[in-house]
Amino acid sequence: MDENDERRDRDKEFVEPIKVDPFKGNIHQRHVVKNDIDIAIPTKPPNWWELISNEEFHHYIKGFINEDLDFGDVIPGWLSRSDVLRMEMLSTSEVVHVFDMVDHDRLRLIVFDDGKSDKIDDFETDCREQCGVQKSLFDWYEIFAFHLDRVLEINRSLPAVARVLEVKESVQFMDSERFQDRKPRPLIWWDPNIQHGGEFMRSQNSLDLSFIDYQNELKYRCNSPNEEEHASYVCQSHVKNIEWGKLAMFDFLLQVHDRLDRNCCGYDVDEGEFCMVNGMHDVCDDIDKQYLVHIMTRKGDPSRLVFIDNAGNRKRSLKHLNFRLLEGITEVPKESIEVLRSGKLRGKLLQSLRVDKIFWKAVTGEDGANKLIDSIEDRVRHLLDYIEQYDIKVVPNY
Repeated sequence: MDENDERRDRDKEFVEPIKVDPFKGNIHQRHVVKNDIDIAIPTKPPNWWELISNEEFHHYIKGFINEDLDFGDVIPGWLSRSDVLRMEMLSTSEVVHVFDMVDHDRLRLIVFDDGKSDKIDDFETDCREQCGVQKSLFDWYEIFAFHLDRVLEINRSLPAVARVLEVKESVQFMDSERFQDRKPRPLIWWDPNIQHGGEFMRSQNSLDLSFIDYQNELKYRCNSPNEEEHASYVCQSHVKNIEWGKLAMFDFLLQVHDRLDRNCCGYDVDEGEFCMVNGMHDVCDDIDKQYLVHIMTRKGDPSRLVFIDNAGNRKRSLKHLNFRLLEGITEVPKESIEVLRSGKLRGKLLQSLRVDKIFWKAVTGEDGANKLIDSIEDRVRHLLDYIEQYDIKVVPNY
């Protein structure tokens, strides 16, 4: 699968936010009947953003008049047009409703005004493109993770921006502090196509997968061009083998343990992970009780993963990294490895992070951003050494 295929997949079914629209071309019509009269109403086609030139699209983005995002004279090539539009929606749209999230005190579910949707009564079933998740002050690293995902051409995380979110007095909400303290928090686009299912932690999974089954999925290269014949094991998912390589590589660089190692079995010392002190680590003595969490796919494509909750641990020391996140991996995507080996990772990340001016200011500009990148580059060296040591295949994405 080439880069254009990836972008088309991310752009699919995007509904534009309602903003100033300087682009007037490619107009279609929809018809409504009023008083027995057929009325033609001009509309843009569903994939209008793919039909216009780069110059026209850039002109459209300038129409947002948004001081918090700056894509520059040339939008970074690793950000798709739907990425840009969703970031603008998250950054500028007015809040019309706020939902609390049961069992997740650090999250708020946000409904934005898109100018055409009906009132939303149920966030999970009624949201289309106009919703987002506001995370806590402790989760700002998710924004860095989004840009890392795009720069490495993994393209599995959801668009994210930093925003000081305010709501009108007419909007009902439970927690007033986070909407009045003028502190920037991460806003993540809500993907309405994510599949929720399985019996184990249903709201946080698309499928059930134990750690043992996960290792078998890797061992037999399930859903890959080189899938091995295996009479003793039946593949438990439709997830392509290369997807696990993307996830493991991404999680290792960010030290996100909660998906592949939720019990922190790969950590030898406590450096701030909650699972080390809440009893979850005790399960490491019984592999039969270990399960993967936050393994998400989309309803229309169970073969590809969606990465959520990507904050990770930027302070994890090099001497105590979690290598269990890489256990069993047989292949990683060539496109990502080429970026890691190119020496251009830092420059691309700096360019990408500058787009989000609130985030850039929050990390104290280039000096702070460079410190974040320092820790990633240190981990990159360990990752590349591991790939070479265990003869992990570097293959084109599929």
